[in-house]
Amino acid sequence: MTLAFTEAEFAARIDHVRDALKRAELDALVVNVPENICYLSGFWTPGYHVFQALVVRQSGEPFLIVRNIEIDSVRTKSAVQRHYLVNNLDLALETFVDALRAEGVVSGRVGLEVDGARQAMLRTDRLIEALPSVTWIPTLDIVDQFRAVKSDGEIAYIRQAVAMAEQALLAGAKSIPSSATDSDVAAAVHSELARSGSEFTGSPPYVVAGAASALTHSLHAGRPLKKGEPVWLEVSASIMRYHGVASRVGGDNLPDRVRRLSDLSAAALTAMVKAMRPGVLAGDVDAAGRAVAEKAGMRDLWKNRAAYSLGLSFPPGLGEGHIIDIKPGDQRPLKAGMVFHMIPIFKMPGVASVACTDTVLVTPDGGERLGKLDLVPLTPASLA
Repeated sequence: MTLAFTEAEFAARIDHVRDALKRAELDALVVNVPENICYLSGFWTPGYHVFQALVVRQSGEPFLIVRNIEIDSVRTKSAVQRHYLVNNLDLALETFVDALRAEGVVSGRVGLEVDGARQAMLRTDRLIEALPSVTWIPTLDIVDQFRAVKSDGEIAYIRQAVAMAEQALLAGAKSIPSSATDSDVAAAVHSELARSGSEFTGSPPYVVAGAASALTHSLHAGRPLKKGEPVWLEVSASIMRYHGVASRVGGDNLPDRVRRLSDLSAAALTAMVKAMRPGVLAGDVDAAGRAVAEKAGMRDLWKNRAAYSLGLSFPPGLGEGHIIDIKPGDQRPLKAGMVFHMIPIFKMPGVASVACTDTVLVTPDGGERLGKLDLVPLTPASLA
């Protein structure tokens, strides 16, 4: 068995959830969010689109219910070995109910995760019918609250992922002079990610030429590269499902306005990192960056939040923004061990998205950029 973390770390995570169940007066929790299953057990699969669950009780071993063809992944990378197998997907709910009965989870208050991104995969109407003595409680944040602060082991994976992302970012930028389209540049990025050993990521690399990059979440589409046209490069990498991200604008003979916006983004990022320390409110960090944009008269071009929590993820999402964001007016305090993707992105309609973004760790002494690249556009001169 090869675990992503020590058995002791997984056991501590389960114990934290058990304590939370007591505070919430829940007898058990059905975990079906793939990130949370991975966080508590180590088990993960790209096949999370079909039924799977982890049940954590106040007392007794936690247990998994997974598709039968996933058993090797349970045996090789899960700290939770107690399991029940779904042999027929048409009968997944019936297998789940049988597992609950076998484990004695047949009464009391049971939390049921509600995942807003993918929706719960359980039919509560049928569960009520099958287990009438159970009171099912929709639950949103029992596990999420513990994922906000990363352990040393989690931070080590994120550092590795950032390094992979930056190498892929450089590979894409270096390919621009010899590329005919933004898809050619994307091919260089994907090739480097695969070569480095990155797993599939929560979101794809965003590699977009010219004005199309100002359209949120646009992707490469075989757009011809034009001389002096900026190429937006936002690249994430993943190791053990932990992510690191970095973004820059690339190209040659970039217009002065693009370079100025890149410098402005770098200044906003630097101001926010300087403002970060345990106890500082997330909204105050956001304000430190926006003050830089306001002074330059460019605040209206920065429309998104300042940062989102980063760590474990599966498609279709990359970040943990539902756990904590850095955004205007947010009153939640930062804690040491939190990790964010800082995104002071300026969108200039008809021209491009321009930014320097980075993955940043909150340490006891302040913010630490985990990226090593200079906060400048990736041009032939800067890459020489």
